[in-house]
Amino acid sequence: MLKTVSSITNAIGALNYKGTWNAAANTPALASGVGTKGDYYVVGTAGTTTLDGISNWGIGDWAAFNGSVWQRVEGGADLNGVNLSVSGTSTLSGLTASTALALNSSKEVVSVTNTGTGNNVLETSPTIATPTLTGDVQMSTGNLVVGTSGKGIDFSATPGTGTSELLTDYEEGTFDATISTTGTNFTSVTYNRQSFRYTKIGNVVHFQGNIRTSSVNNTGASGNLLIKGLPFTSSTNSAGVNGNSAVVLGLMQAFATLPDAAHVDANSTQISLYASNAALPYTGATNGVGNANNIYVAGAYIAA
Repeated sequence: MLKTVSSITNAIGALNYKGTWNAAANTPALASGVGTKGDYYVVGTAGTTTLDGISNWGIGDWAAFNGSVWQRVEGGADLNGVNLSVSGTSTLSGLTASTALALNSSKEVVSVTNTGTGNNVLETSPTIATPTLTGDVQMSTGNLVVGTSGKGIDFSATPGTGTSELLTDYEEGTFDATISTTGTNFTSVTYNRQSFRYTKIGNVVHFQGNIRTSSVNNTGASGNLLIKGLPFTSSTNSAGVNGNSAVVLGLMQAFATLPDAAHVDANSTQISLYASNAALPYTGATNGVGNANNIYVAGAYIAA
């Protein structure tokens, strides 16, 4: 009896192409340890059917039977490996000076836009486990950027009895302040200086600065004297007496009776000035706010 051409081919150890194989549906059906030596299929549909311990089949791979087991031969356009070890130099031709490597949401290494020197980013919402770092972390270039409002540095590992140990904000800046009253305001005010600086650490705002007026028309002015323009609204329960925050006053000039106390009003962006009797407000009209006032102010308060 004559042998078929395929039988002769298998007998001498040559490869015998059997067609395409659907590795997802296992069509045609292949089984571990079962086959004819030299037969091979080209994967037409990627899948995870297990043949002799191999379950990562990509399009273009070969499933070849060596007489005992099925083996996978990498044959696709895309690398379909499990473990990759590189001992020499690996060059990625798809990268440019404006791109960088990152992980996407499927934990795949992809090329992303580089946001600047030392500021490479992960793709949006990568699903990776929270890393645990040991030792110090040093940023040689660039900054550690908190990208979501309300997030920051958590100090809860340190002992304490506070209601929060999360530092969520730090800010430095400047602002211009003005003088005003709680009643009828001054007809006109001309300023030589209104320069103030502030530093906000968490919810605590530290500030200092100087108001200098060259002329003040206080005709008809009434009510309590105020300094307005703080950069953040104070808390309703700001630290201090009756919910107000204490303020330090500096040199005051051209006042008939010098105020010697002040506080940041609760739930406001203003400072109230007081005369020597702190129970009484310092009134601008009755105490002669005139020209060339020079007010130095420093303090801190809790922001809302």
